[in-house]
Amino acid sequence: MHAPFSRRTFLALGSLGLVGCGAATRDAPDREGPPPEPPKPKNAHQIAQSLVGGKVSGLVFVDRVRGHAVGRKLLHLGPARELLDGTNGDPLQDLERVFLTGPSARDARVVLFAEHTIAEQRLPLVVQDLVRKSEPPGQILPEHPFPAVRVQKKRFSGVVAFLPPRFVVAVPEDLVGQLGAFASTGGLPDPTGPEAAQIEALDPHHTLRARGAPRVPESISAAHAAIVLNRSGGVTVSAIGQSTGPEQAPKDARDLTEAVDDATSMKLGIVKIRAFRPVVFAPQGDKVVSKLDLSQTEVEQLLGLANAFLDK
Repeated sequence: MHAPFSRRTFLALGSLGLVGCGAATRDAPDREGPPPEPPKPKNAHQIAQSLVGGKVSGLVFVDRVRGHAVGRKLLHLGPARELLDGTNGDPLQDLERVFLTGPSARDARVVLFAEHTIAEQRLPLVVQDLVRKSEPPGQILPEHPFPAVRVQKKRFSGVVAFLPPRFVVAVPEDLVGQLGAFASTGGLPDPTGPEAAQIEALDPHHTLRARGAPRVPESISAAHAAIVLNRSGGVTVSAIGQSTGPEQAPKDARDLTEAVDDATSMKLGIVKIRAFRPVVFAPQGDKVVSKLDLSQTEVEQLLGLANAFLDK
């Protein structure tokens, strides 16, 4: 769920400038101070996966989704939609990046990590709304040095915590003691291309299994999809599956194409009605690949199917 003129380069050039000034004014006293702290790694996704044994993960760059026609629906998949639903917080406006991971697509045991922009004066309102919207009502945990609430939702039971500087984390209750692991992170990784979201699954034959969902061949060990938003309101989805080898990839491509077609269509007698155009996978070395352009209507249909799979 990863600029050539970086901050480190800027600091290095600044240090060279200071050295030059020192050579020109040799009589000036030396001013030594502690070296600047290196930036924290943007590895929050890896920490979250290690805590919960995450094998199915999704990363959304909300700033790229915010103005898109299906942006709000993209942020409302599975348990992610429940945490701030009905509260003073708005995921589409108050979050910048969101990462969700769990052992499988159907597992309610998940860890959510997000970077937020909620103003400090609004945080108490969000916390109180989390307490109010929990079923039964949530409980504020005063023993923590940061705002933390025990909540119970349909697909999530655990603790939501607001960590400095601007992180919100949701974990199962037995992992509350591990929240300190996020103190070492600088947040979520930057995008590597134009993608607005990334989805990855390890052992997808088992971890993506759900009633009505397409069956992934067991010989595919990992799958990854990148979602690019189009100005027309549609999206382009590029998917890659790792097969066991070039000999197996052609069969995996055929089987996966057929499985997706069966899952997204309905037979009425001898007529097959598809929810959207066929998704065709092709072998590429030891991988199977697919690229699909979807209209806004097709995206909404696909998200509806995804929600149906996750809610079963």
